[in-house]
Amino acid sequence: MSLLSSVQSGAVEKVIADQQQYLDPVRQFILDHFGQNGLYAAYVLAAILAGLLLYKLVKFSFELIFLVAVPSALAAFILSRFLPYNFWYLLPITTALFTLGLVIRVVGFSKG
Repeated sequence: MSLLSSVQSGAVEKVIADQQQYLDPVRQFILDHFGQNGLYAAYVLAAILAGLLLYKLVKFSFELIFLVAVPSALAAFILSRFLPYNFWYLLPITTALFTLGLVIRVVGFSKG
């Protein structure tokens, strides 16, 4: 049974309608106080914030791949050739070390 077949009929419409009850008063407030141009500005601001969030998520995903996944797999492979441990034993250790390095890099650069 697929995920789409298990979704109840009208569930998506119900979620949208539930969210709409919170967004309609905000929309009306903006229209009353700032007019149609204020509503356009709010839409642009929401789109910019959504784009910024998407950019940050994509950037973090690539950092995670290129600064953690690839180097840890490469280090585990190289270490498995020189140490008596196999690749699958070393992979969690190298992943933890490279993840710690990424955390230190992110925290260290955010302070300055």
